[in-house]
Amino acid sequence: MSSNAARNTIRKMPFIPDLVRHARQVHQEALRMVNTPAGGVDRVKTEFFAQDVEGVVGELVVTIGVLRQVSGRSGPASERTEEVGSHTTAALELGSAESMIRLGQLLHPVDFQQRMGWSSRQAVWKAVQSQRVFYLLHQAERYFPAFYADPRYERKHLEAVTKVLGNLPGGSKLQFFLTRKASLGGQTPLQALATGRVAKVKDIAAAFAEAPTPA
Repeated sequence: MSSNAARNTIRKMPFIPDLVRHARQVHQEALRMVNTPAGGVDRVKTEFFAQDVEGVVGELVVTIGVLRQVSGRSGPASERTEEVGSHTTAALELGSAESMIRLGQLLHPVDFQQRMGWSSRQAVWKAVQSQRVFYLLHQAERYFPAFYADPRYERKHLEAVTKVLGNLPGGSKLQFFLTRKASLGGQTPLQALATGRVAKVKDIAAAFAEAPTPA
């Protein structure tokens, strides 16, 4: 089945209109939260949002990837592969957490540790605490982007950009690395790093990190 035929089949599925409607509702609620004065949100709701924001944002990011596939902006991930060292994986772009895990783009901590060549789990969490790497939560499990271990990128450059992104949720950081930017000539920050445009990517990351977020 061609990619166009596959997307046409997906669009005919009965749950797609509901998915689009719910996505719009989430967008409207997010805007309402941003525009609500600080005193207008009770303490319980604020604390609940603060505790769950990373998981929620991560889920929304991968949902965006799914919607992009449905809309035809990109073909199914399974149809695009590239060689990464001794590993063959799908070309990097946002998709569902399940698909990114299945394709080896998101790694369990043990696999991530091995791919990074680190001697212990403590080394992984030390890197997390120093904001040199990040993870996403999926079904109460942590998963790390495999691109940190990709020989096409200077690890120190990836870590430097990750530090600039600071305390943003993991889902937002993944979105940053894998979203095409007009300021990069249509490349993703990850692609730009592969060509050595470190300073430019760090500048864009700083602006991204300073964008307003819900209080």
